Amino acid sequence: MRQTVAILPGIVSGSHTTRGLRESLRKAGYTLTNNLTKADIILAHSAGCLWVPQTARHQKLVLVDPPYWPGKTIRERIRTRSRSNLHFREYGVSLPLWLGRQWWGVYYAILNPRRTRYILRHIAAYDLEHTIQSNEVVLVRNQQDDWLSPDLTRLQRLSPQLKVITVPGEHDDFNYHPERYVALLQSLGETTTDA
Repeated sequence: MRQTVAILPGIVSGSHTTRGLRESLRKAGYTLTNNLTKADIILAHSAGCLWVPQTARHQKLVLVDPPYWPGKTIRERIRTRSRSNLHFREYGVSLPLWLGRQWWGVYYAILNPRRTRYILRHIAAYDLEHTIQSNEVVLVRNQQDDWLSPDLTRLQRLSPQLKVITVPGEHDDFNYHPERYVALLQSLGETTTDA
């Protein structure tokens, strides 16, 4: 049976920035849906994790770089992210691709100001700890991420069934190298077969 995936992109992302990921998922045999209750897998990136249902029954949650860094303020994370964003070439991203991603980020921030304001207001109160205790969660952290703490021992103590996977790249690698995340889903045993 084909696995159904719902994608929840981050703060300044949308259908254009996740196009490569959606195409890669389709090629791998996954079916995409916007209906979170019908998805077998909810794949959320960054601030998109704010829209994950508190209790996702019978669904696997794959959270990529959620906003969780105890002791580091949102302002500090934004400042660090802004600085590291300038090192895109180190992550194997071309200038045109990086510029395009920045343009789409501005576009989505302006296109949907309510969503942007909601995220900025609620991101500091995001409760990843509750999410991992209430659901089957795979937590994915990019090695050079600026939003998810590298120290996840507290989360692993709270939820021993939590699976933590570290992958190469930086925060927006989700958009730049979608094939890594499709391979990750497949490695979790979520490979698809047509019925």
